[in-house]
Amino acid sequence: MGKKLLLADDSVTIQKVIEITFADKDYQLQIADNGDQALTMAQQDRPDLILADVFMPGKNGYELSEAIRAVPELASVPVLLLAGTFEPFDEGKAKEVGATDWITKP
Repeated sequence: MGKKLLLADDSVTIQKVIEITFADKDYQLQIADNGDQALTMAQQDRPDLILADVFMPGKNGYELSEAIRAVPELASVPVLLLAGTFEPFDEGKAKEVGATDWITKP
């Protein structure tokens, strides 16, 4: 079985793009459409990587990253924040909450 990837994003378009991108790869993709659901899913089935939208319902990406870091079993899981091209992004806050890195989504 491949690596576990958890995507937390409320955009159906981004969900589909990620599904297509990893369709022929050795990844098990799980999708949450809000940060609260993503945290629950991460606690139930520890992912190898979390992609989290900065702006989504429930916990936003910053809050999700901070919550992941607070759970000892999840603290080492990389969290990549997804920032929209035209959305404000706070690099300092991303570092403060323990995000591993960030990427800009189309």
